[in-house]
Amino acid sequence: MKRKVNILMVDDQPGKLLSYEAILGDLGENLIKAASGNEALEQLLKNDVAVVLIDVNMPGMDGFELADMIRQHPRFEQTAMIFVSAIHMTDLDRLKGYERGGVDYISVPIVPELLRAKVKVFAELHRKSQQLGQMNEELRLLSGRLLVAQDAERRRIARELHDSLGQHLASVKMTLDMLSGAEMPNTAELLPVALKSVEQAIAETRTMSHLLHPPLLDEATDHTPR
Repeated sequence: MKRKVNILMVDDQPGKLLSYEAILGDLGENLIKAASGNEALEQLLKNDVAVVLIDVNMPGMDGFELADMIRQHPRFEQTAMIFVSAIHMTDLDRLKGYERGGVDYISVPIVPELLRAKVKVFAELHRKSQQLGQMNEELRLLSGRLLVAQDAERRRIARELHDSLGQHLASVKMTLDMLSGAEMPNTAELLPVALKSVEQAIAETRTMSHLLHPPLLDEATDHTPR
């Protein structure tokens, strides 16, 4: 099930807001209505909006002024804005809309299928952007957990080297020190002890090497396309 995004519809005429609602209702997104520029700004601050449908000709704060204020906020730099107008339809008007970050400029009367298709495209882009942001955050958290696990594994190996392998090597050194001492010890008794310690150290080294670099890793490397 897709995650719904918010579509903000801004117009001072209630009838036009109802018509937008009827046209865009089939998209299955959250539709938010605002009757003025100030109300639109309040809604933007409270909601994560994917697309803003803006009537150009509004009293007080018109659509272009609203777009200027939206773009001034870093949070809304990527918010898609679609201008709608029945009066301001010259090339200069369209240019003013695009200069303010508008992604489209639609004339009235509106073709319902066209408006619905345009809004759907930008709603889907916003949804994909949200999903990508979530995946990046999950990847960041996974990377953090991996670093913690690697650090714990390094500490475990260090303890094993010190507690086990280190003791065997210390025993060999002690035996060799005795053999090289001024007094000649019983080599027949000491050499087997030293050899046993060396064999244990070799066995543990092989075990650690196997754990740190398992054969399956070599097999995967050998089968990697070159």
